Amino acid sequence: MKTYDEQVQSKAIGACIKNLLGGERLKKLIKCGKLFRASNETTEQNMAIVIDGNKISDVLEISEVGDLGNYEVIDLSGKFVMPGLIDSHTHCWGNGSFKELTVDSMYTISPPTYALRGVKWVQDDLMAGFTTLRDAGAPGFADVAIRDAINEGYHWGPRMMVAGLPLNALGGHGDSPLQPPYSGKDRNNVRAIICGPDQARQAARFNFKYGADFIKFMSTYGVLTVGDDPGAQEMTYEEMRAIIEVAEFRGKTTATHAHGLNGIKCAIKAGVTSIEHGTFIDEETAEMMVGRGTFLVPTLLVHTRMFSKLGEGEIADYAIKKAKICESVQFRNIKMAYDKGVKIALGTDVAAPYLYHGTQAEELVLMVKKIGMKPEHALISATKIGSELLKWDDKIGTIERGKLADIIAVEGNPLNDMNVMKNVGFVMKDGTVYKNT
Repeated sequence: MKTYDEQVQSKAIGACIKNLLGGERLKKLIKCGKLFRASNETTEQNMAIVIDGNKISDVLEISEVGDLGNYEVIDLSGKFVMPGLIDSHTHCWGNGSFKELTVDSMYTISPPTYALRGVKWVQDDLMAGFTTLRDAGAPGFADVAIRDAINEGYHWGPRMMVAGLPLNALGGHGDSPLQPPYSGKDRNNVRAIICGPDQARQAARFNFKYGADFIKFMSTYGVLTVGDDPGAQEMTYEEMRAIIEVAEFRGKTTATHAHGLNGIKCAIKAGVTSIEHGTFIDEETAEMMVGRGTFLVPTLLVHTRMFSKLGEGEIADYAIKKAKICESVQFRNIKMAYDKGVKIALGTDVAAPYLYHGTQAEELVLMVKKIGMKPEHALISATKIGSELLKWDDKIGTIERGKLADIIAVEGNPLNDMNVMKNVGFVMKDGTVYKNT
């Protein structure tokens, strides 16, 4: 007898094959007990979603549907239905294990191995209701390989937007034995480690050449790197602007790892699309972000998960010390940014220590409990705002006519208890049902 995972995989592969072969397009109808479209804060009762192929063709009251015999009916009348979730900061190369962060592992694991492992991990994300991922960097373009394999039907998994190689200043946060290597022994030959605007431009162009959808770069140092201050600026304004300019020419977006205030401000002035982490953000900077439309992806889970495992003895003392400094101000500062009206998109930094794929819904809980977000706003940050950040809001992020059929459902009501999001029982991506328990 097949295990549950084997059954899911079999169904998903069958759906992929059917789509590739041009199989019959069946209209589906989802009966919704409660429907949260994410286009606003409203929850509707007794609604129906009509799906034609991979798109939503109509959203209407059940009483308006007519003969149900004309549809393949999916009965979610006892559940809370909403758009598929978007994790705007993931990493496919790891799954929260410190074994993946050792020097030996970093320099012996090949990019193909990262990709093969990553396929399983992003599938875990899909089964948890995350139908779309923005991957913020992987060794050897492993994220590009996974995205392409899914898009071409060789594997099933979430929709992915990928960064390829994260760009770093020489000796910076990403140029460290505690971060994934890019390829081979000489990392500089891969054009991910830069010094000066010219190398920054070359690195960005190199990334786009090999399949990146957007560019991720480091504005400041980090928590896991040795001997630096996470608040210290890493790249110059001129280097940041050179990277962003290349992306702008191509109509692409940019994201920057930024804890410290100076690095955050510099990246905003340079025109970055999103600030990742934003730990030491202040009121002036939050107002700059509102004025410029800059997004914030806080990744609240990172330090919380690290502190939950302090007794394991795996995290170096220097990293613990830096993480405590960051955590002591992050919740307060992100709450301030939220109150100021900064556009916040859910992102987790999954793959960081003890942060496992498929468990990212805890970020929603922290958004409500630690930041004071209204539950409706937290869900919108994980759907509508995420789609706007990715510039995919024309096709995902809300349940509306003409959008792709990325739909999930849970028992209970997350507006009353966000913890129910940890147990997504129904997952549809692109009109295909991957989970219905």
